[in-house]
Amino acid sequence: MVHPRRWCTTALALAVLPAAGFAAEGKPRAQLEEVIVTAQKQQQSLQDVPIAVAAVDGAKIRDAGLQRIEELTAYVPNFKMAVTGQGNAIYIRGVGSGDNRGFEQSVGMFIDGIYAGRGQQFQAPFLDIALVEVLKGPQGTLFGKNTIAGAVNISTSRPNDELGGEIAYQYNPEIGAREVTAILNTPLGGNFSARAAYKRLEEDGYVDNFILDRDEAQRAEDSLRLALRWDATDKLDVNLKLEKSDFGIQGTTFQLTDNTGTFNLYQSNISLPINLPINLPLPLLSFNLEDEIDPREDGKFDRRKSDKQFDWQPAFTQNNSEAAVFTLEYALTDTVTLTSITGYSHFDFFFNLDADFTDLEFIGTENTEDFTQISQEFRIAGTVGERIDYIGGIYAHTQDLTSTLWLNLDFDAVGIPSSLLGLSLPTQLATFTEFEQTTDSLAVFGQATWNITDTLSATLGLRWGEDDKEATKYLDIGEFRSKERTINPLYAVIAGALNNSENHDIENERSVENVSPAFNLQWYATEDVMSYFRYAKGFKDGGFNASDTTSSQDAFTYEDEEADTFELGVKTTLFDGAATFNAAAFYTEFANRQVSNFTLTGYVVGNAAESITQGVEADFRMALSERLTIGASAAWLDSYFTSFEDGPCTAVQTDAAFRAGNPDCRQDLSGEGTDYAPEVTASLTGQYVRPIGDSMEMRFQLDLNYTDEYYTTQDRDEADKQDAFYKINSRLSLMSFAQGWELALLGKNLTNEITTSHGNDVPLFVGAHFASTDAPRSVAVEGVLRF
Repeated sequence: MVHPRRWCTTALALAVLPAAGFAAEGKPRAQLEEVIVTAQKQQQSLQDVPIAVAAVDGAKIRDAGLQRIEELTAYVPNFKMAVTGQGNAIYIRGVGSGDNRGFEQSVGMFIDGIYAGRGQQFQAPFLDIALVEVLKGPQGTLFGKNTIAGAVNISTSRPNDELGGEIAYQYNPEIGAREVTAILNTPLGGNFSARAAYKRLEEDGYVDNFILDRDEAQRAEDSLRLALRWDATDKLDVNLKLEKSDFGIQGTTFQLTDNTGTFNLYQSNISLPINLPINLPLPLLSFNLEDEIDPREDGKFDRRKSDKQFDWQPAFTQNNSEAAVFTLEYALTDTVTLTSITGYSHFDFFFNLDADFTDLEFIGTENTEDFTQISQEFRIAGTVGERIDYIGGIYAHTQDLTSTLWLNLDFDAVGIPSSLLGLSLPTQLATFTEFEQTTDSLAVFGQATWNITDTLSATLGLRWGEDDKEATKYLDIGEFRSKERTINPLYAVIAGALNNSENHDIENERSVENVSPAFNLQWYATEDVMSYFRYAKGFKDGGFNASDTTSSQDAFTYEDEEADTFELGVKTTLFDGAATFNAAAFYTEFANRQVSNFTLTGYVVGNAAESITQGVEADFRMALSERLTIGASAAWLDSYFTSFEDGPCTAVQTDAAFRAGNPDCRQDLSGEGTDYAPEVTASLTGQYVRPIGDSMEMRFQLDLNYTDEYYTTQDRDEADKQDAFYKINSRLSLMSFAQGWELALLGKNLTNEITTSHGNDVPLFVGAHFASTDAPRSVAVEGVLRF
């Protein structure tokens, strides 16, 4: 097999060689369409932005058949997403937040200018998208806190004054998916226009649950968006967007990937006034997982599972969300523009999980989240004379979050005796945790660019922010299927022995100020060759750990995270606009890196000491002719902890440490790589357009995406490693311009690679692992009617 780095270099070279010959012949050249982005809160050509930005427009999203943001990661190097039980965790350049209900993301999501920091706010599908921009590296000056790894900026299509629309239907027999999309744009008179978009998606699933005799996960998703626009005057533009989405999922794509785990209950972890003639923490109770579950469950990663939930706590997910954005843009003068963006976001999230991932009715969880955010941003942008461009503003938001976790354990499912140590102990119990948090944020920001000469400019940006958080958390240990605290102390004994749970009711608050500077130096060697140097400081707010099961205030809080990044890049336009080549080298140091670790019983949060992420990214696009366009992108990444002496242990290490009398296992991960950080990622794409007569055309698109191996956990457990893989996607379509129809075949994962986006240890079972299985090979048929 050709090494991926050599393959990427060869692909770029082969792309350039025909172009050189083409230019030498002196024939008319095809042109690439200019990509306009808003990475600096104003419209600019991608080639003029001194930031590493990957832009994917709505046409590419549609042609590639991308339905959700996690599918976009295959086309953007150094961009990964983990679909976890708590939502979506995004990673850029090997940096992300992990899984914890109290976390904001390290990668900020912005949808039509509104900040979406919670994983469940990322659930909206790709519906009538105009552009997605992935901004890499800290973006604190213009986008604010919690963009320490980067930002994803999504713009939906706005109304215009033309009557038109489309109706599309897609059917995928492999996973039983049916998708209907309808879009209508219409003028309303009086300088008003409206745009409505609706999507309905149903999926039967692709993971065979042979215990329940059904495929999972079965989806039903509805999204409705209404956008209104009023061109009030030549200077005032008013936009309102209203959106509502409902997502329901029955079952999960999680399956056991190793069923050789062992359950151990240790005497030394049970605090009772008894004396036993043992010196080491030997297990009072021990059994092997594979001896207790269905013999057909072989632990192979094969999209088959034996997942049986409690009848009264079935595995399903429900997310009901709504959002509103009100935008005013007013041209105060020919060179000064005022912008106001008012945002509202709310969701209710409900998630049940069979947390042992087997046919045993042993561990069941119910998770809920109720979240509301209101935000306001005022901006002013303009120029001073002929040399100074500026943008500045003020931003504020308030958030309210309530999150609960109800855990039920039934030891009768595995035949655990009720009498241990001569005592009659409960064999069923429950814990109920409620976490409430209020966040108020205020920020003032500004950025100015001094055009020193016609070819040299310098930009200085600064953002000051203040964040206030208040949080409360209580945990009640109760009887089975109860959310109320029990007065029976034996329940607390067992809960403490299993996962260190203790009854508590604690609260805390924190207030922090931060300053995020940025500096850019930009130089045009020629009109078509721009290079830049960038320094930026990123900041991620500390907070409170929603998943800790103890009453410890130290475990309840975690500290702020900071980063300093240095980036050197070049952006070039070649062959009179027929091609572009962009590249960037980056180096980022993180201090107090926030991490989320799984400890066999739940996710906990802390601060690692330091880490570094560095690498090189390159992107090439070229129109070889009016019919043929190719592109290639590649990235090399080196992301590792420089100091992490108290890193998390694997489950096997934790068990061995406990047997040796050390209940708090740690390992030194200094020098080890971070999770979700493949060393090499690459993408090669091509599109060929063939006219048929005067009114029809055929299009063929082929995408090859490569990802190197990476770990899905920070403990570096080999069982939670995804091996390197290629995936091939394609689209073949026939379009009639005269009659407004299009027919297409879409192929995804044509080599049928079995991959995972997330995996970890099975709770309470040492050595057992689970993973979320990605979709298999599929071919869908699509019909579109445009008018």
